[in-house]
Amino acid sequence: MTVWRSADPETRLTRADDAAPPRETAPADAQAAVNFVVFEPEWLPDDCRVETVTHRPEQPPGRPSDVAAEDIDQTPHSDGNPCSVRTAVAGEDRRLRLKQFCYDWAPPSASIAPLWRTPDPAPFECGDAVGWLGTDYKDNRGACVQRDRTQVELSVSEGEFSDEELTRLLDGLTPADPEGARRVRRVPFHRLNYWVRYGCRPPVVPHGLWDYAPEHPYEASLVLSPVALRTDSPVPALVPGGSDSSPGGQFVLDSALTFTEADALEAVFRNRANGSDHLWLLAADEDSPLAPSLPPDPSDQSAETRAALDLRGTTVHYAALTEDRGAWEALWAEDGVRYAVWAGSSRSLDGAAFRELVDSMESP
Repeated sequence: MTVWRSADPETRLTRADDAAPPRETAPADAQAAVNFVVFEPEWLPDDCRVETVTHRPEQPPGRPSDVAAEDIDQTPHSDGNPCSVRTAVAGEDRRLRLKQFCYDWAPPSASIAPLWRTPDPAPFECGDAVGWLGTDYKDNRGACVQRDRTQVELSVSEGEFSDEELTRLLDGLTPADPEGARRVRRVPFHRLNYWVRYGCRPPVVPHGLWDYAPEHPYEASLVLSPVALRTDSPVPALVPGGSDSSPGGQFVLDSALTFTEADALEAVFRNRANGSDHLWLLAADEDSPLAPSLPPDPSDQSAETRAALDLRGTTVHYAALTEDRGAWEALWAEDGVRYAVWAGSSRSLDGAAFRELVDSMESP
């Protein structure tokens, strides 16, 4: 059984002999060992080829004292060791890399996490999802998309690629192992989530267009069944409402967790029709350390819209990276509970549909 399906939540990486460095692989072989759908390019520019594919294996949190972070490709922002796959593409005097992983520590930063602070990121259609072009955190030309719950991040490290080449490459990604991809798609998010499985805190990252980036105390979390979400939640939960043809009717509950010491819960909802569209809900008592501040301050990412709207009989603080493609988010308070809802960029929503969805949310 693969590591991510059999993880011991008490295990920590303490012995140097157990520390595994990244290793070269084939995309289809990597699928069996990772908690996300592995994609491979179906199209490359004529001068380009896949140079290497590298798999960073999942390992328990921690790092032995005699192992350097770079030896196991560990981020300096946490002691976690989640898995990833990197594909290096080389052409004539130009190179790029694709990184793939499960973005499982928060809503993915207005759908443009690696392009954060790009003033005007450009959306493009990408399979059943929406991708983005911009400048990444290394000041390289970059692009990203979340497809089938897999975060795909592209960075041009040498030379130049046209926007048409970058968008065609990402739009043409296909699952490397279709049957393995189907197995991952069937798993609820909390069973994929590295930080939930090992009971540890993930990196603190921006959630979106409002300034809200709390620590997620997954070490004190409890998975809620749909029945428990209705009857035993620490604060009143909300779920998308409306008919099957309404914006809210597109989404069904995937996973829910309660933070047992913070009087808060989070829930993830999946689109019925595709594997890429998701909603995140946070509900927290107004005195909880996870409760967002109201009114919220804007984050340091530009947005087409930030506004205080009259919805749900109260003031809802709404933001959209772009009205047509998203991402969208809403923060508000009701009956002593503070709520936040995030929707990633989507081909099936727009700003009006998202606002209708927020207005329709109801008790489970």
